[in-house]
Amino acid sequence: MMKQTQKIALSGLMTALAAVVLILSNIVPIGLYTFPAAAGIIIYILSFTVGRSYAWASYGAVSLLSLFLCADREASLCFVCFLGFYPLLKELLEKLPKVLAYAAKVLLFNAAAVSVYCLVIFVFSLPEESFNIFGIHLPAVFLAILNVIFLLYDCAVTIFFRTYGNKINNFVTKFTGRF
Repeated sequence: MMKQTQKIALSGLMTALAAVVLILSNIVPIGLYTFPAAAGIIIYILSFTVGRSYAWASYGAVSLLSLFLCADREASLCFVCFLGFYPLLKELLEKLPKVLAYAAKVLLFNAAAVSVYCLVIFVFSLPEESFNIFGIHLPAVFLAILNVIFLLYDCAVTIFFRTYGNKINNFVTKFTGRF
């Protein structure tokens, strides 16, 4: 069992790690979605290791840090609006019947994707015309593709949760128990 000070220290380290991973999206432009997803997984690991309340606090801190320190606003918004908290909600959603759980997950994802799009257009003033190519409204096409990618992401996160819970957490617990 971890002491309170150990939980706080580990939370601070994991929060910093998640923030650094998000800031990497400034350096590696292809990481627009992968870095926020990785930061969300770090938040989940914190939840699994020290508890949900610490993970939610870390999510809030990383969200604020990403909004101030990330030059790539879309990566920050992806983390804040979905990828940061989704791993924490995933367990709760999976307690629902399977069909209802998938419907809730897809609905939550689509609400977050539309929210990010609206924020980019209306708050950060990106012209809506920049999303049209040859008369095709790309956000609708992109949203359809992202739904497929989200379902793959959901399966990958499920596999990671199982692997982490069964194998990796034992190593982390032994390692943190030494201090």
